[in-house]
Amino acid sequence: MATAFTDKEKEVIRKKLHKVAKECLQRYGVRKTTVDQMVAMADISKGSFYNFYPSKEMLFFTVLEEYQIDIMNRLTKQLGQENQINRNQFVQLLYDFYQDFRYSFVYTIFKNHEMELLIRKLPKEVITTHHLLDDGMVEKIITHINIKETITVEIVSALLRTIAISILHIEEIGEKQFDTILKLLIQGIVMQVTEVDNSERSN
Repeated sequence: MATAFTDKEKEVIRKKLHKVAKECLQRYGVRKTTVDQMVAMADISKGSFYNFYPSKEMLFFTVLEEYQIDIMNRLTKQLGQENQINRNQFVQLLYDFYQDFRYSFVYTIFKNHEMELLIRKLPKEVITTHHLLDDGMVEKIITHINIKETITVEIVSALLRTIAISILHIEEIGEKQFDTILKLLIQGIVMQVTEVDNSERSN
């Protein structure tokens, strides 16, 4: 018979599982992490694990979404301090965002080429909802930017994903040059999707 947890106990276990999932993803990756490992680290039974998540992939995807939401919330909070930001400010915000990603547990999944493996194990409706989440967050961000009329939210979302993909090829691009290249790439994209602002016109 399954153990009945109180709401408070459920929240504690959920947080513990999320912490363990991040640790395992960073140390072992998707393939090498097992449910047995995680329940041992979280000090819960395997049956209890499945009361919270139907699979390890669903837990991993949940912590990935949490990371993305946290980053986007921080980004929109910074943007919210001003009604409108100029191109240079936008470039710096995006650059900081991608550096955060580069040194996070999420990067390990992409670097090990395990994102596709993870997605294949998830229900299609979960992936669809995630893309909608991407677009919704980008929509919040671009309200603070002078975006060209011809550029859609979907295009901006795709461009942000393109920049993220470049980070997976640091070795091929060159470790020493990468930070400079990353900023130039972001600058190029920002220049293409935004209108010239008043401060730039006056220079």
